[in-house]
Amino acid sequence: MDLRHLNAFLAVADELSVTRAAERLHISQPPLSRSLRQLETELGLTLFVRHRRGVALTDEGRALLEAGRRLAAAANDFLDLARSVTQPDVQRLRIGLATGLWEAVTSVREIYAERYTSIGIDVKDVDCPSVYEPELRERALDVVFARAPQRRAYLETEPLYTEQFVVLLDARHPLARRPSVSLRDIIDEPLLLWDRHMLAGAYDGILELYEREGVTPRTRHTPGAGPWNQAGLMLVAEGNGIYIGIGTPPTTPRITGGVAIVPLDDPGAAIDVCVVWRKHETSKSVLRFVECARDVFPTLQLEERRVQRFSAGTAVSAGRG
Repeated sequence: MDLRHLNAFLAVADELSVTRAAERLHISQPPLSRSLRQLETELGLTLFVRHRRGVALTDEGRALLEAGRRLAAAANDFLDLARSVTQPDVQRLRIGLATGLWEAVTSVREIYAERYTSIGIDVKDVDCPSVYEPELRERALDVVFARAPQRRAYLETEPLYTEQFVVLLDARHPLARRPSVSLRDIIDEPLLLWDRHMLAGAYDGILELYEREGVTPRTRHTPGAGPWNQAGLMLVAEGNGIYIGIGTPPTTPRITGGVAIVPLDDPGAAIDVCVVWRKHETSKSVLRFVECARDVFPTLQLEERRVQRFSAGTAVSAGRG
């Protein structure tokens, strides 16, 4: 018996479902079922019985469960001790996080914590590249999650996934209940813009969408206000204009407090969320955190989403032409 067999037994015992246990262990069902069969053969026992809704522990399985938990805990303690000896750079990782990216970083954090339980994480809110770039260079931060960061010679930047642009409209606007809108639909609306230094990538991306349409938007700059703070939402709700912001909206419009949030479906109406770290990094802790980010957000999925979004946008544009 090895730890793989023990972890398979405990996961299925907790979930009472091979499907859910496989998801928890981040493996497919066949190798999990194979591990269970190997363990049962080695022990000469039947640990589970299957039924329509999942599995149930046998009397023998229940008798072994607590001993199995103690054995797994002892194995984890041993691994933690081994890591503390072999990883001299164990530290509290310092993560910079742009607004609205908590779900992304906590998904990575959960995988990281499962693999490297002795390492703590501190998070700092960072929106301005002028703040987080020097902190990365000077090692005040180790990793940053940011939108469309600038390419720097001393930094590594890797895209993880894309966020779609959304349009924030007065909830009374005729377009407020549309499943999506195109830039052509809102081309004559006053465009509210936040300070560029706060989110330069999104700011530039929005203006590039207008430039591709050959249109100069009627802009109104809103210092101190933006699409997701209360002052910005009030400007929209009072009919002063629209914001184009960043988010992952549902498939139907969402209305909150007098403001409708509708996806913008033009090609390129999205922005990459990236992980950023120092070039030539030697810290195992930092590099392992980046590797966990790659595991959570495989690059292949990012490329597939880009192709799908471009194809869908091309079809929509052609249909409207």
